[in-house]
Amino acid sequence: MNCAAGIRTQKDAVIGHDMATPMNDHKKQKANTHRHIRGTLFVLLLCLPGASLLAAGKAASPASRPARPMPTLTDKTLVAWLHLANRTQRAGAVLTIMDPEERFDAIVYGEVTPNRWMAGSNFFRRTHRAQQGWPAETAEADTLIQIAIVYRGRKVTILRNGKPYATYAIDKPQPFGPDASVLIGLRYLGHGGEIGPLAGTVDDARIYGVALTAEQVAALTPNRPSRPAPLAWWHFEDGKASDAMGTFPPGRLIGGAQIAGGKLHLDGKSGYLLARRPEKLDRRPQSMFYKAKSRQTGRMWDTWLYLHKGTYYLYYLAKAGPRWNNISMATSPDGVHWTEHGRILAKARGVTWMGTGSTWRSPNFAKDGKYQLNFSEWRGPRQTIFFAESTDLLNWTRLGKELEFVQDERWYEPRGRWDCIWTLPRPGGGFYGYWTATPKAGTGGRFGFGETLDGLRWKALAPPKVHGVGGGEVGAIEKIGRKYYMMFGHHPVMETLVADSPKGPFHVAKKNRVLLSGHTYFSRFLKTPGGVLVNHHAIARSGPVYLSPLKLAVLDRAGTLRLAWWPGNEAMKHEPVAIEAPKPHDGPGNPPAIAMCAAKLPAAGGVIVEGTLALPAKPRARRRGLYIECGAGQGSAILINAAGQAELGPMKADGTGFKAEKKADREMSFGTPARFRLLLAGSLLEFYVDDILIECFSLPADATGRIGFLTAGGRDVVGDLKAWR
Repeated sequence: MNCAAGIRTQKDAVIGHDMATPMNDHKKQKANTHRHIRGTLFVLLLCLPGASLLAAGKAASPASRPARPMPTLTDKTLVAWLHLANRTQRAGAVLTIMDPEERFDAIVYGEVTPNRWMAGSNFFRRTHRAQQGWPAETAEADTLIQIAIVYRGRKVTILRNGKPYATYAIDKPQPFGPDASVLIGLRYLGHGGEIGPLAGTVDDARIYGVALTAEQVAALTPNRPSRPAPLAWWHFEDGKASDAMGTFPPGRLIGGAQIAGGKLHLDGKSGYLLARRPEKLDRRPQSMFYKAKSRQTGRMWDTWLYLHKGTYYLYYLAKAGPRWNNISMATSPDGVHWTEHGRILAKARGVTWMGTGSTWRSPNFAKDGKYQLNFSEWRGPRQTIFFAESTDLLNWTRLGKELEFVQDERWYEPRGRWDCIWTLPRPGGGFYGYWTATPKAGTGGRFGFGETLDGLRWKALAPPKVHGVGGGEVGAIEKIGRKYYMMFGHHPVMETLVADSPKGPFHVAKKNRVLLSGHTYFSRFLKTPGGVLVNHHAIARSGPVYLSPLKLAVLDRAGTLRLAWWPGNEAMKHEPVAIEAPKPHDGPGNPPAIAMCAAKLPAAGGVIVEGTLALPAKPRARRRGLYIECGAGQGSAILINAAGQAELGPMKADGTGFKAEKKADREMSFGTPARFRLLLAGSLLEFYVDDILIECFSLPADATGRIGFLTAGGRDVVGDLKAWR
């Protein structure tokens, strides 16, 4: 058979199909369709653009291929075949196309007027509101309906079962570019959460990159190819959520959505399909201080990590809007250079805000191959915990409300905090869990405690006894050496609690009790083959939030926990930068209080400075340290002595006017001279002595790149200076 003959045969089969067939006879029609496709499909593979994804009547999965290039859509057609579960539902969408700015066009049912189909859009900008004269929907749940919306210039046409339903003019069309996403069964996904779920079953959903005519729409048949070929097509015949045309990456089923019998089943509550093209992000890796740039992510806050086969998976709670409304992520091959991936979960409908979580491998991983993630949501008067799962740590599916973990009122306040489970292996299988909670007075507890066998169904237990600290937030807990160390937060301080048993009791650390403070918060652990790491976020005074460089958790002989320079951070050192120590004072008059380096360092993009620093051995002696310029005649100083007592705060360029904004006491002795490291990027800095973290700090303004050292009567206090971009 030649190509022309094949096209004619397929045209007869598709466009010439008898559209008078009752929609109720769809099952019979579907069987006939499958028999006919098998006879003509091979030629179709060779002749129809975009139809080469079909084989043996089924769509080959595009999961192994990247999404095809997508043109900017202005004229377009949205088409779907569905069974509407009930006619009384309101404001749900069958099919939505949406951009990162949250502009969308959608096939919506009953939002403005009950029982009417409409062209939904952001703020009704392309929606006609006078709908009383439009036909009311009469189909029962067992009747298949075809709904199509055609956008041609300023004209919008709605078609039901191929027949005109409504036509009107709009001010201007909305273009959708290569970063668009598709929702099936949901109207909107963005800053406001998940809005507009639909109850019913979707048999077929398509997007055409052209405005089809009414005749072309009437000629379409569900689960069969067409000419022109659709730009995107979900037919569910293969049991998958994939776009058969490969324009969009494989979709994810969210909540109560499932595919069965060649249809997408939607519960009208939490279920929908999400197919998201890669967002236009700056894919260049960031190092030192990482910041999310996606507009769908917004401002970061709590962070946590998971390490798998050499890849570091970074997750963070964030808000693109006034409240925490999503969890987003980035990955790194080395724990230093981070590539952003964007949003992976959004708050559900009716949720006030989301809370943070953590990630672990399923206790049944050998059988189910799944990873699990917990997060909290404030619904109504209280906060409770929910779960999501993934098979690749990148694509996450929210699990159902039946797994919601709520307060056990025997020990915990029913409307108290209930947030962020951190896990430890449990003898006999499963996990122990520790989370932020509000134990009842008299329990002696400060946080939640429980257990699970499968990672998803949790049982709360009585809270462990805690001594020496009030209420707060569980950052993380880990067994290091022979003891259990918990990082416990009271914003802006992270304190260390210690126990001999996972069940407690817990006591505050005897030394170095305050692990982090000030312009940082919420530290978490990460077990790696090279030791236990700690991550946390840094907060610039101007508002942005960053992931700080990873640190190594270290213990001294007395079991005191401190944070140290992680050797993996050596990968930050990209290029050497010329730097020389200030010359000794040999002129007339008194030496300056601050000796400035001549070189101006590239502080805006990030710089590391290392050297030796002579520290005063006596605790009461005047501290020495560094001066970082951050404006004309002004800067900030880091002052420290050999006992590990440090002060950080503003200082004038002549060495006067120092004010200690922040104090840290690492309660350990350093040698003199000691080696120091200064990490500086914009307004953020970290300072280490002999590889122990002294403190993190945010300058009043971005560093200019000029640094100096506080002198000691003209004597040299600094040596062996080196710097890297």
